[in-house]
Amino acid sequence: MKVINRNCQENGITLIALVVTIVVLLILAAVSIGMLTGENGLITRAQDAAEETRGASVEEERDLWKANQALDEYTSASSESLPDLINRLVKQGLLKENEKDQILGNEEKGIEATGQVTIGSRTIVFGTVGKTLVQAFKDGEIKVGDYITNYNEKLKNTSATAEVTSEETGHTGTQTYKVDTSTTWRVLGLSEDGTQLMITTGSPIKKVMNSSGTEEWERDPYLYLNSAEGYYNTNDELTTNNILDKICKIYDSTLADRTQSMRIEDINTAVGLTLDKENNIMYKTADETKTPIEAYQGFFGQSYTYKVGDYAPENYLKEKYPSKYQSLTAKKANDTVDGTAFMFAYEDPRIIDPSSKLYEILFKGTTEGENRAKSYWLASSGVRVAGSSYCSFGPGAVGGGDAGAGCGMFVSDGDSYAWWLAVRPVVYLRSDVTVKDLTITESGTEQDWTTSLPDSYSGEDLEYGQIKN
Repeated sequence: MKVINRNCQENGITLIALVVTIVVLLILAAVSIGMLTGENGLITRAQDAAEETRGASVEEERDLWKANQALDEYTSASSESLPDLINRLVKQGLLKENEKDQILGNEEKGIEATGQVTIGSRTIVFGTVGKTLVQAFKDGEIKVGDYITNYNEKLKNTSATAEVTSEETGHTGTQTYKVDTSTTWRVLGLSEDGTQLMITTGSPIKKVMNSSGTEEWERDPYLYLNSAEGYYNTNDELTTNNILDKICKIYDSTLADRTQSMRIEDINTAVGLTLDKENNIMYKTADETKTPIEAYQGFFGQSYTYKVGDYAPENYLKEKYPSKYQSLTAKKANDTVDGTAFMFAYEDPRIIDPSSKLYEILFKGTTEGENRAKSYWLASSGVRVAGSSYCSFGPGAVGGGDAGAGCGMFVSDGDSYAWWLAVRPVVYLRSDVTVKDLTITESGTEQDWTTSLPDSYSGEDLEYGQIKN
C-alpha cells in the first residue's frame, strides 16, 4: 500500500498560499500608495483642501481689511496698513514668508512687489503698497516746502472742535478752535530717526474770532495764555493733557501716526540742529566737530533756590484752584528748580538760510520787521534761571527772531504776564503712507494774516502762590 505524506502536502499548500498572499499584499500596497501619493491621491487632495482652506481664510481677511479701509473715510477709526496686515497673517500661519515677499516685495532679495498671491485655486489681490513718502523724500521726489493738496480730505473729523478754558490758559474766557478745511499743509522733512515724513500747516492755525466782541482776545486769531496756568497746561512733564496738543489734534487724520503741537525739537530736527544739554551746546547735526553755534543761549546746569516771599507755579495753582490741583506738591523755601529754558536766533544765517523753503515755512512772518504776525507757541515749556535773582516759567515760542523753550509768563519775584501767539500743528505721517495716498505739488498759496502782535505785554502782580515758610 502506498503511504501518502500529508505533512509534505500540507507544507506545500501553505507556501503557495503565503506567496500568493504576499503578491496580493504588494499589489494592494502599490494601489494604496498610488491612491495616497499619486497625482490625484488622498494626500495630494488633502493638501489641496488645506491650501483651499488657507486661501479662503486669507481672502476673507483681505475682504475684511478692505471693508475697514472703506470705513476709514467715514469714521475716526484707523485700519491696519497693508504691511501690518501681511505681517499679522504670516504670524498666524496663514501666509508664508515667500508669499509675503511676493506681495510686499523685498529689496534685499531683489523681489518686486506684486500686491497679490496665489493660494490653491485663488489669486488674492491686495494691491501694491507703492513707494512710501519717506523713500520718495530720500529719492528727491518730495522736497521740503512742497504742498499736500488733499490732506484735509483724510481728516478724521472735519467738524472737530477744541475749547480751552480760563482755568487751562489763565486768561479770562473760553477760546475755541474749529477745523478749517482750507488750511494748507507743507512738507517739513523727515523725523529724527528718518522713518516718518513730517508735515505742518503752511501758516499757523486761527482760533474762532468774534469781530464784534468787546474784548481784544475775541477779535484776533491768537491763543492767549497767562500766569502759571499757561505754563503748567502746556508742559508735558506736568500734565497729560497738553492744551496745545488738544487744539492741534482736531487736524488728526487716518494717515497720521501722531498729530500734536510743534515743539522746538521738531524745529531742531528740520533745521538740522543738535542740542547737547549735557555739554550745554547747540551745533549743526552734520558738523562732526560739534562746534557750538554762538547764537545759542544756554541755561542748562543752573538751578534756582526759592526764598521766603518767592512765588512758585505749584503754590499758585493749588491756592487758586484747590480742587483741581490738589495733587501738586507745594514748594518751600530752599527747594530748588533746574533751568531748562534755551533760545536761539533763527535770523542768524548760521542757523538757517533765510532764502530757503524751510525758513519760509517755519519763520516767515514771525520777525520784528514783520510785526511778528505769525509768531506761534511751542509745546516746549522751560524754566529760565536768572542767577540768584529770580526764575521765570513758560511754554516755548517762535517769534521776534528767536525760537526756543521757556517763554516766561510766571516769575518767581511775583510778576505774571499775558502773552498771545498762534498755534502750529505738526503731523508725523505713518511710515507706510505712500505717494498714492497724498497728492503733493511744488506750489501753493497761504492764508493772509493781517493781525500783528503788540510790542509789549501787560504785567500784573501775582495774587496767589507766595512761599511763606
